[in-house]
Amino acid sequence: MRICRGSTSIDSHLSDGRVEIQKEGELKLIEKVFYFAYGSNMNHAQMNKRCPSSKFIKPGYLNNYKFIYDGQSKRWDKKAVANVVYSDGCQVWGGLFEINEDNLAALDCYEGYPASYDKEMLEVQDTDGNKHKAWVYLRTGEKPGTPSEKYRRKVKDGAKDCGLSCDYIEKNIIFFLGNRTSYTKE
Repeated sequence: MRICRGSTSIDSHLSDGRVEIQKEGELKLIEKVFYFAYGSNMNHAQMNKRCPSSKFIKPGYLNNYKFIYDGQSKRWDKKAVANVVYSDGCQVWGGLFEINEDNLAALDCYEGYPASYDKEMLEVQDTDGNKHKAWVYLRTGEKPGTPSEKYRRKVKDGAKDCGLSCDYIEKNIIFFLGNRTSYTKE
């Protein structure tokens, strides 16, 4: 149980994973859900800023999707940003986070949902073999491109924060080439 001053909120974790919050006489149950980050949100400092109550669980992967940089983002110098697209037999590694509904609403804003990204509840498997239904932001119809170095560094640091393998980071995040036929430095 946590008691906060100010607006007087009392939080308690229920056995089914929900959180109970009381503010100025009203009681609200907040559902805990999973979120799968594969781009800059793997960066723990960024996630803590965007979603202060989020909790990193462990590395995980999404089957039958591949990691790409595509589209362009005003926030990142109009350069490409991370995305996942369906690709039979591929895997995307990332970080599995536990978040609440307020965190999900904040992520919707940061990810530009629904204008820039869609979101789907997909099955993510963690490193212990457990399967989780997790929210994943993705989009279709964007042209592969090159990210800014600042953005690529943010994603790479996040991949390290989440404990992804050096091989995965090198082949998918650092030396990404949209058609996946070879990996070269830019």
